[in-house]
Amino acid sequence: MASPISTKTPTTVSVGNDLTFEVRWSARRTTLGITVDRDGTLVLALPEDCPLEEGRAFAEEKQFWVYTKLAEKKLLRRPTASKRFVEGEGHYYLGRSYRLRLVDDAAPETAPLRLYQGRWRLLSTERSRAQDHFREWYVRHGKDYIRGRVERYADRLEVSPSGVAVRPLGYRWGSCSRDGTLNFHWRTACLPARLIDYVIVHESAHIHEPRHDDAFWHRVERAMPDYERRKRELREEGGGYF
Repeated sequence: MASPISTKTPTTVSVGNDLTFEVRWSARRTTLGITVDRDGTLVLALPEDCPLEEGRAFAEEKQFWVYTKLAEKKLLRRPTASKRFVEGEGHYYLGRSYRLRLVDDAAPETAPLRLYQGRWRLLSTERSRAQDHFREWYVRHGKDYIRGRVERYADRLEVSPSGVAVRPLGYRWGSCSRDGTLNFHWRTACLPARLIDYVIVHESAHIHEPRHDDAFWHRVERAMPDYERRKRELREEGGGYF
């Protein structure tokens, strides 16, 4: 069996006036492919024996598709205001915005951040570390919620994930590791439940279908017949929660 690690050095290739692709060869691949990362990075993935010029020609053929995807990313990443962690500021959980209250509590067992009676309650003495506390809260509580939803869809998708992890993932909502572990960005917990479910179904389907081919989307559709609408909502509205 061929090693999945390519011996070729990654490089870049330019197409048109303003498209630059990171070229990555892989001994696992048998087809040419292009991905547009959420940060706008363009990746041209090639089989080990594919000449660079063949890859360049493929990228040139896909220019319109690439520009379409880049336009979608702009919608996905529309600017959002930076959080200041002040009294009354809204922070999302499961698609609902809850107002922040700064509180004083001398009890040593009091958590620095709680979601209690419809309000975020942050110790005023911890405001300088508020961003860390929110991230830790989403990781802890988001993992419990997401794990339950993963279990709900596992039978429909005929998958048995190796594990569920909630952590920073850059500009991706989720990913599926080669060992079957499902990874989710901690900000996924901010999304409405229906969009969280879409991310879960999408990544779970990758356990059996690593590529976004017809077999992959058929598997997604069997588990979630309205996935196209949810996919569109995530693309158009997801940036507001990120």
